[in-house]
Amino acid sequence: MRSGTLIFILVVALVASLIGLLFFGFEGGFGGRGHGMVAEVPRSFWLVLFVVPLVVVVAVLGYALVFPELSSGKLEEKPSSVPTVEKGESPLGAVLRVLNDDERKVVETLVAEGGMMLQKDIRWKTGLSRVKTHRVLFRLAKRGIVSAEKYYNTNKITLADWLTKEKKKP
Repeated sequence: MRSGTLIFILVVALVASLIGLLFFGFEGGFGGRGHGMVAEVPRSFWLVLFVVPLVVVVAVLGYALVFPELSSGKLEEKPSSVPTVEKGESPLGAVLRVLNDDERKVVETLVAEGGMMLQKDIRWKTGLSRVKTHRVLFRLAKRGIVSAEKYYNTNKITLADWLTKEKKKP
């Protein structure tokens, strides 16, 4: 939802609530009892018309407080996680700088074992649970850092070539 939509909902709910309050407070309208069709509407209807929009207003304000980025009308952009390779630094070093602890542990284990391991062996070497290992490897594969291929009852995980090859000097 955009902030304009939230403001519109707030205004409509407040107007409906004020109408409900006025008719509830004046026992069916300004003309007293028995005048016009408004008097035939039960008083509880006006109470509901007063309370329900107030609940909507509270919900919308709570939503705006929980998600403050909507007040500006545009979502904040997260900084890019694309590492920049500094002069003389290997691509592996640049990637390791932006990984979280579990991802770094998995990549370092792969590097230490020559760039290729079975998923179950990565699990045992890193001490991560099966689910955690799977999720970390999924994130790494999604970014192109590792690749996975089915290997019997597990996966064979391979570190990306662009991380392992060294720069050739002219």
